[in-house]
This record gives sequence, structure tokens and C-alpha cells, in this order.
Amino acid sequence: MSPSLIALPPALPAELLTWILNHTAYPTTVLICKPRAAFLESLLASISSPDGPPAPNSPTSDDDLPSSPPNPTTDDTSDPSRSKHPLLLKTLHQISVSRHISLIYIPTVSHYRAYVSVLPQPSKVSAPPNRTWEKKGDKKARLIVYGLVELHRNTSEWSAQGLGRSLAGLVEAGSRDGRGVVCLEEGMWEQNDEDLEDEGVPMLNGSVRRGGLGDEDSGWSGRTVEVGRIFAKWFKFGKAEW
Repeated sequence: MSPSLIALPPALPAELLTWILNHTAYPTTVLICKPRAAFLESLLASISSPDGPPAPNSPTSDDDLPSSPPNPTTDDTSDPSRSKHPLLLKTLHQISVSRHISLIYIPTVSHYRAYVSVLPQPSKVSAPPNRTWEKKGDKKARLIVYGLVELHRNTSEWSAQGLGRSLAGLVEAGSRDGRGVVCLEEGMWEQNDEDLEDEGVPMLNGSVRRGGLGDEDSGWSGRTVEVGRIFAKWFKFGKAEW
């Protein structure tokens, strides 16, 4: 059975986990392509400021002050659960599905390729009861890779050759067990989703970057190819569901 191969737009860590809990099939294996401490730091930041980056401190004017003190009986903050991000609430749904989700932290490209080459079999634990499926094929076990492109950046594997090798190994791992495979990058504040797909990488490993005073003068020597074209060889591009 050939796996479904989908590349999704970037997502913040909180968006990723919420999407996994609400929309993905089980069992799900998530490869986080960064150290655990770095991912938890990013997750905390995205939970603390879900609508955008923290605003810089600025003087408070009289217009910014409330006209009357908050009513403790009607203020939203009187209920602690209202001020919490949904991921911080231990709902029955989260408890029931957490045993079907495996998070694996991948610090380097070498670790990633080694793990993918010996990817364990999906868990045999059955999916949670009364699970509804929004799309055809969602009942497949799923393998999600978060931050694969960024994992290659500033390494000797930052090239079409290096990315292609990593993606080919991922496709092979998915096909062995018929898993659905999803790739996406970590979202950044004020980031254009199109920037990453259009970013050019050198064709071969070990290419040399040209020096220059500005962005137009610097770049890679030799031919380059867009990241989106590398993914398009195997993956279909989907829309964000967050």
C-alpha cells in the first residue's frame, strides 16, 4: 500500500500539537527535528502568545486604563480554566489519545537518517473509541516530521542532494508500513509561508557560498533549486488546518 505524502505550511508548536490531537490518525509518530529543550521553549512561547509575539513595553496612557475595576464575579479571569491554553487542560480527550502519540526528538541529520532507517513498527494499540474521520485515508498510521528543512540548514547536507536523500529515506520508511507521511516546518512570527518553498539551495553537498555586501551579491556558487521543487518530487502540498 503506497503511503499518502503531504507537505503542509509551517505551524507553531502549539498549532502542531493541537492539530495532531484533533485531526490526525492513530497511532501517530512525530519526529521533532530539534533538541527537546529547544522545542519545549518554542512551545511555551507559542502557548503564552498564541496571537503573536510579545509586544514591547510601552508607556501606558490614560486612555488605556479601564473605566472601572473588573468585576470579580463576571471577569473571565475568575475562572482559571478560561485563561489557560487548551493544551494545558487535561481533558479526557487528551488523556485518551496521548498513549497513541509518540514524540521523538532528532537533534541532527545523522540522528534523523539513522532513526528513519530502522523506524519501529506502528503501535498495535487500537484507536480511541468513537473516533470520527474527516477525510478518506485518515485511518492510516501517520508519521509526522516537524522541521526537517531547518535541520539541514547550516550543515554540509544543506543542498538538493542532502534534502533529497533525507526525503527519499522518509518515503521509503512510510511505504514499509503503509503510513501516511506529513512534513512541515516550524512557523515563525511574521513569516511568509511562501518564503521557504521559494528558497534556493545548492544542487550538491559542499557547495560554497559567495561573499557579498548585500543580499543580491551573496548566494551559492553554481546552480540552485527551490526547496518546494525538491518536495514536489514525492509530496503533494496541502493547506493549513490551523
